[in-house]
Amino acid sequence: MKHINIFGLLMIFLTSCGFPTTEKAGIRYKTTPAFEVPDNIEWKKVGLAKELINLKEKSVIISGGENPVPDEKWDNFKPAFPWTKNIDRYILIDKTVLFRSPNEKSDCKNTDCFTSMAYKGFSWVELAKPLAIDHIPKKTDILKPEKGHLVIKTIKKCQAIYFKDEIYQLSDNKGNLFVMHATETGKPSLDAVLPDGWTLKRVTLNEPLIVMPFGEKEDCYFNIAGDHLGQGYHQYKYAGEYYPKE
Repeated sequence: MKHINIFGLLMIFLTSCGFPTTEKAGIRYKTTPAFEVPDNIEWKKVGLAKELINLKEKSVIISGGENPVPDEKWDNFKPAFPWTKNIDRYILIDKTVLFRSPNEKSDCKNTDCFTSMAYKGFSWVELAKPLAIDHIPKKTDILKPEKGHLVIKTIKKCQAIYFKDEIYQLSDNKGNLFVMHATETGKPSLDAVLPDGWTLKRVTLNEPLIVMPFGEKEDCYFNIAGDHLGQGYHQYKYAGEYYPKE
C-alpha cells in the first residue's frame, strides 16, 4: 500500500460547497460501463497523485502534462484560495489509467483528451467533477459519518481502476457492491459499523477486478462511499439498470 492522495473527493470540499442529493441534482445514469476496456489500455502503477481542489468552481485537478510538480517539491507547494490540496490516504488500487478529463468528448485524441491549465509555474490536468451527495440511512456528518452511516458521493471521472488477488467488498446485500480503495490508517478494517443490512468482507479474486466509469458513451459516473473509519469505496456493481433506482 502506498501513501498517496485519495482517488475521489475531499470531504471538506464537498461539505463547504453544499452539494445536492442525486435526486435534486437530476442525476440518472445507466449502471453498465460507459465503454469497454480498450485493447491497447496502458495501465500505470499507483504513485503520488498531487491533486488540487477548486472550492469555487467545484473541480479537482492533478499534476500532469509537460511540467508537473516534482515529488520533492510537493510537500512545500502552497496553493492559494480557491485552491487547496487534497488529503493523503493509503491506496489499495494496484493499477489505474485516466482516459480523459470529465468534460472532454469520448472521440478525443491524445493530449486533446485532457483539459489542461497552468498554476504556480506547473502544469495540471482536470481529473474529476463532484456532483452530488447522498446519506445512508439519513443525513450525517460528511467529514466523519456516524457509526452505522455511509456517505455516497456521485462524481464524474473518466478513470479505470484495477485490483488483483483480493479486495475488501462492501455490500448492501441487495445487489450493490463496492470495493475499498483507500484507508486513513494504512490497514483495512472489517470493524466498520455499517447501516442495517450492509456487510464488509475480504474477498479473494479469481481474476482481476477492473472498475470502469458508468453510464453511456459520453458519461463517466462513479459512486464513492465513505464510512466512519475513513475508509473509501468505489461502487462496481449496481442492483438496478439505472442509478438511482426509480
